[in-house]
Amino acid sequence: MSRDERVRRRKRERRRRANRIYQVAAILFVLALIVAVVANLVKKDETFSASENRILTERPKLGLQEVASGEYMSQFESYVSDQFILRDAWIQLKLQLDKMVGKKESNGVYLGKDGYLMEKLDQPNEEYEKKNLKAIGDFAERHKDQKVYMSLAPNAAYILKERMPKNAPVRDQAEDLKVIQRQVGDKLNFIDLRKTMEEHASEPIYYKTDHHWTSLGAKYAFEEVAKVLDITPADYKAYTVSTTFSGTLASKSGYHGQKDTIEVYEPGDVENDYVVFYADDQRKTTSIFERANLKEKDQYTVFFGGNHTRVDIESPNAQNRCLLMFKDSYANSFVQFLTPYFRKIILIDPRYYYDDVEQLIDGEGVTDILFLYNLNTFLTDTSLADVLTSGEDSQNTGGSGDLAEEGSSENGDLSQTGDSEGEDTTQAGEEEDAEDSQTEGSEEGDGAQAEDSEGEDNTQAESSEEGDSAQAEDQEEDSSQ
Repeated sequence: MSRDERVRRRKRERRRRANRIYQVAAILFVLALIVAVVANLVKKDETFSASENRILTERPKLGLQEVASGEYMSQFESYVSDQFILRDAWIQLKLQLDKMVGKKESNGVYLGKDGYLMEKLDQPNEEYEKKNLKAIGDFAERHKDQKVYMSLAPNAAYILKERMPKNAPVRDQAEDLKVIQRQVGDKLNFIDLRKTMEEHASEPIYYKTDHHWTSLGAKYAFEEVAKVLDITPADYKAYTVSTTFSGTLASKSGYHGQKDTIEVYEPGDVENDYVVFYADDQRKTTSIFERANLKEKDQYTVFFGGNHTRVDIESPNAQNRCLLMFKDSYANSFVQFLTPYFRKIILIDPRYYYDDVEQLIDGEGVTDILFLYNLNTFLTDTSLADVLTSGEDSQNTGGSGDLAEEGSSENGDLSQTGDSEGEDTTQAGEEEDAEDSQTEGSEEGDGAQAEDSEGEDNTQAESSEEGDSAQAEDQEEDSSQ
């Protein structure tokens, strides 16, 4: 065999081996896809990602309207992405590859200087922004008897922009704040926090691993807000409760090389006794701090245990002022500075609140109203306008706020903090809709009947059996406490 023939034979052999490798790789790839598809079909969907600290997308409902509009495919894409098998492992693999090529952004989070993780600022949704600002302006016009305030916290990516990666885009939130102030500034008291946060930018006013401001940042913001609220701030002392906090940005990006410190503040020179009532689970506590949550993944929930539909805080030693606050999670660490100064503080998270705000204001005797958001959230909020207009019709027609008084106890306890539109009905039956507060009576299987007497909390249970009647009366008493 000639030399040329041997060379050609070796080349053919190498090509055959290469083809076999490609074929095997293709087969393995197809098998992996099949296994992944089958595994995703049979595995149970997860509702929450501990690593990302967020709720995962559920399978969307299939309908002609959703398919025609393209909404179904968009939601299905998010669903597949969130529920893909071994998702956390794939995220970590992507993170390592990004590091290898020198990439400074991962999953919407920038790896900044000095260990800071920076949330990528969203582009404002102009439709929602316009709708919210109009609703706020109209709301303030309807409530000239109350003092209405608004404050929006700029985000770390803007205030600490010198710590952002080189050439990373930073939205000009100063301009956003100017636009918002022009829209509503003549209808309410607008408190611009930008200068305050910029003055303290060298201090730890934002967490390195989380998108929230720190308690120190919230304190500086409170001192600015207090000037407008006519409050003289107390002498607050900080207490460190954690040095191992790894927040939402670390979870979202996969960067876990940094830990944060969480502090809480207590006033040292004023009375600060209060009771907290959580409307969503009918629970009372004597502190806004949930220290048990320091053992959880999201330690920021040490403040109130996280977000709630409505939270009421009553203080017997405070001034005769009632504050209603529309808020996002930034306010959770802000409220610790407010408790000594109001007889009652009502926190409403519009993302979860569906009751009539106008009845709440009338029934609770609200004197002050504060809108407090971080700017990035406010510019993309989809729920605030709906909440602010929920009771507009009843307000315009002179509707009363009698329902807001339901559930109040004779001794002035925190029963006022319950869901004012639904407490009577929960007394008549545990399965009664809480929003149907005007229902005149509900029938239970034992024949008990609850009667609503002129919107007051005077529900009486009548039954042919004395034991059942006593039980119904006990439920009435318990729900008012």
